[in-house]
Amino acid sequence: MAGSKTLLGVIAAVVVIVLGVVAWMATQPPAGAPTATSPAQIPSPTSPAQTPTTAQTPQTPLPTTPTATQSPTTTQPPAGKCPDEIVIGTPMPISGRYAAEAQYSLWGALAVVNWINDKGGVDCGGKKVKVKLLYRDSESKLELAQSLTESLITRDKVHFLLSPYGSDLALGVSPIAEKYGVLMAVVGASSDRIFQQGFKYVVGVAAVASQYMVPMLDMAVKTDPAVKRVAILYRDSEFNIMVAEGAKKYAEKLGLQVVVYEKYPASPQDLTPQILKVKQAAPDIVIVASHFADGQLAVRQLAEQKVDAKLIALSVAPLVPDFYKALQTKAECVVGPSHWEPGVNYTPELAKQRGVEWFGPTKEEFVQYFRQVAKQMGGQEVDPGYHAGWAAQGVLTILYGVQKAGTVESDKVLEALNKARFTTFFSEFKLDPANNLNVAHSMVVIQWQGGNRVVVWPAEVAEGKLAYPSLSWDQKAAGQLCK
Repeated sequence: MAGSKTLLGVIAAVVVIVLGVVAWMATQPPAGAPTATSPAQIPSPTSPAQTPTTAQTPQTPLPTTPTATQSPTTTQPPAGKCPDEIVIGTPMPISGRYAAEAQYSLWGALAVVNWINDKGGVDCGGKKVKVKLLYRDSESKLELAQSLTESLITRDKVHFLLSPYGSDLALGVSPIAEKYGVLMAVVGASSDRIFQQGFKYVVGVAAVASQYMVPMLDMAVKTDPAVKRVAILYRDSEFNIMVAEGAKKYAEKLGLQVVVYEKYPASPQDLTPQILKVKQAAPDIVIVASHFADGQLAVRQLAEQKVDAKLIALSVAPLVPDFYKALQTKAECVVGPSHWEPGVNYTPELAKQRGVEWFGPTKEEFVQYFRQVAKQMGGQEVDPGYHAGWAAQGVLTILYGVQKAGTVESDKVLEALNKARFTTFFSEFKLDPANNLNVAHSMVVIQWQGGNRVVVWPAEVAEGKLAYPSLSWDQKAAGQLCK
């Protein structure tokens, strides 16, 4: 009897164990089912060019969750073949510290994609192929930009990349494009270091930071051969250090004397010590390598100390429309280098005169398409600035290479670009295989005249003449305008 009870106990225990195992297995997902992913691992949804996000004002960061949430199913075609759709991906930082500039970059890229598609697509291997731009918000964060770049390549199977805005982000994602052999056009990033790493698949479509002040100095010496003395102030940041180093080197090459070369803090509250050194040196030209906030501060304190010069030039700050709103007549006569402006006159006729091929929309067409995208996505019709033109140039460069190569294979497209010379509304393009930089692109110079940004250099694409020498601060205070 005791043995029977023991046997029954064993059987009951086995039954309980078996039932427990069955119950546990029932709670598990089937093989291959997706498991929960932490928010940091989930890429933000993609948005095709034809499906913009909810309208915002241009100054308001776009939402990180666009309305179109379907995952693309595009796969990379075999080498040498053309897909039914060309997909360009970008981890553009449309929120965070780079939001304003990156939004305009995104709208510029979308504008030219829409123009291409309205024309039936780009010619690839003898057939017209539509283009899609997949964008994800990297939130101005390096690690997120890197993870999204890898996801765009490995999950979404994009054929090409546009870099995110910002030199730190672009430099950070470049090794990923290089690792996977995906051609990336660098837009909104100009640190020389990006192109000093020997990357094969990373292509620059505009000038680098060290070249920013070159056309301004050329303009100065050709306008007034008597200029001799240059003062350079610069913000303590990688970009501005490179702008200043390039300006100093080129000024000395031109035979000018650099009488002040002074760095100031990354977030300055007072530039009086540096400004007083400039005043004491009495330069003909004052250069400030700045961003927006510190550029404003420099102009205000140059005015307070009445540091008059024949020419006052700043990087970045004068290119922002709010520069004049903040400074009013203090901004008059200030010049600044720009990659492109709506007033630049690169045209199919000019391309023909130079004996190079024209590619893409005219300036007027680009501005029209940009306004449409800006109104749809930002709620207002606004004009593009150089950030928008730069991103559009990145798209056009990739697509020109596709058209010439007859394939979306990055190596073949890069080979075609190495042999290419063409002009767009943004600039002329000629790639230097030694560093993958567009050596045919040069900065233009704008000057604030009568409350408007006017392109004054180089002469062949200028819309107005340089007002020289600059008005004095007393003249500006009296309300005189630079005309």
